[in-house]
Amino acid sequence: MLKKVIKFKDYDGKDTEVTAYFSFEPQEIMDLNLEYEKEGGLIGRLNALMEEKINGEPPRKPVVDFVSMMVEKSFGIRPKDDPTLFLKYDENDRPYSKRFKQSLAYKTYVWALLTGEESLEEFTKGVMPPLPEGLKEEDAKEAMKEQAPTLYEITSKG
Repeated sequence: MLKKVIKFKDYDGKDTEVTAYFSFEPQEIMDLNLEYEKEGGLIGRLNALMEEKINGEPPRKPVVDFVSMMVEKSFGIRPKDDPTLFLKYDENDRPYSKRFKQSLAYKTYVWALLTGEESLEEFTKGVMPPLPEGLKEEDAKEAMKEQAPTLYEITSKG
C-alpha cells in the first residue's frame, strides 16, 4: 500500500494537502495482466510506455491514459473507525475513485507522475500487493527479469 500526501493549491488559492492511499489486490493485478496479455502483461505495457516517456518525448495520450488508470484503479480509502480496512467502493458499490478523479489532488498527483516530479517507479512498487508468503524478493525480481526489463533498468538508460 502506498500512502501519499498530495500538496496543492485549492480553487481559492489556499495551500492544501490530502492524504491518499493506493493499492492493488493480487486479483486486480491478475486481471490487468490478462488485459495487457498481448503486450507482455502489466509490466510489459508499463515498460513500453516508460520507454516512450524516457526517450524525451512529452507524455502522449497512451502514457497519460495508462498512468491515470493505474492511479484511479488503485485508489481507496482507510476508514477512521476501522483502519484495518482499505475500501475501493462505498455501500452503494460506487468506486471512491470516481469522486477522487474529479479532485485537484488527483490532477496534481497524476501530473506529478507524468512529469517526473513524483517517481512512477515508487508509485508502481508501492501499489503492488505484498509477495506471497515464502517467495523471496530476489526470486520475484528474477522471474520479472525473465518476462521484461525492470523499471530500474529502463529509467537508468537515460
